Amino acid sequence: MEATTGSLLAGHHAHPSPSDATTHVLLRREGHNIIHKHFGPGQGMAPHHAPHEVFVVVLSGELDITVLDQARHYIAGDYVIFPAGAVHSLHCPEAAQVLIYR
Repeated sequence: MEATTGSLLAGHHAHPSPSDATTHVLLRREGHNIIHKHFGPGQGMAPHHAPHEVFVVVLSGELDITVLDQARHYIAGDYVIFPAGAVHSLHCPEAAQVLIYR
């Protein structure tokens, strides 16, 4: 088995070329996923929930995330953990990339 490599930002390895919105599942294990998402300006995700905690890291850009009806603004480097079952959504006023563990 070979190692899988890549770059989510600007490393030496191939990285996904963002279109307006892209989703790349980097790893699927035991019902959990690690996902890289790129959003264009004005894009986002409608309210939804997951049966377990969700960990989100903002890799670039800025976005507004609403969890349990509380909206907060996040910038590159910030992270948030949603409780299991919590309804959450996001909106990107500018292009943004996030890494999600769910």
